[in-house]
Amino acid sequence: MRFLALLTIMMLSQSGLLHAQAASSSMNEEGFVEAFEDSSQKLDARSEKKSPKGAMLRSLAFPGWGQWYNGQKIKAALVFSTQATLVALSFHFDSEASKSPPGSAERERDIDRRNSMYWIMGGVTLLSMLDAYIDAHLSDFDTGPDLAVRIGILPPQTGRLPQHTAIAGVSLRAQF
Repeated sequence: MRFLALLTIMMLSQSGLLHAQAASSSMNEEGFVEAFEDSSQKLDARSEKKSPKGAMLRSLAFPGWGQWYNGQKIKAALVFSTQATLVALSFHFDSEASKSPPGSAERERDIDRRNSMYWIMGGVTLLSMLDAYIDAHLSDFDTGPDLAVRIGILPPQTGRLPQHTAIAGVSLRAQF
């Protein structure tokens, strides 16, 4: 288990996700306080069209490879860690079952748990393949400011609320 944790930390540090990113905040024209960062790198990285079939097959071949291909490094690490944990648990339950005498209740329980891990691994694999496929289809989707959902603090409305009251709000903007 320590090996899995160390491997996950190494994957995250290689991708630069453990380093803090600077963000600044500003008030937009609708009165929302929003945080933003330099998105030019994100647009360049996601501007190329990814192959959905390639992403799906990568996710089938190695857990998290399809997510890594799509630029979703944290998701790739989570998929890999989940699959590795399920494999380790299935080996554990298999070894526990082999230690128990044949026909005992403990052996049957451990075999059932092992088989459950196999089914869960299959489900996680299918979900990660579907996720990689969909994310690759959306790799060139425009997420610019013309289609945005903002969650933030609204400035107080004069006359309706006391002066120092702030309320949370959601803004959905779509420009055609």
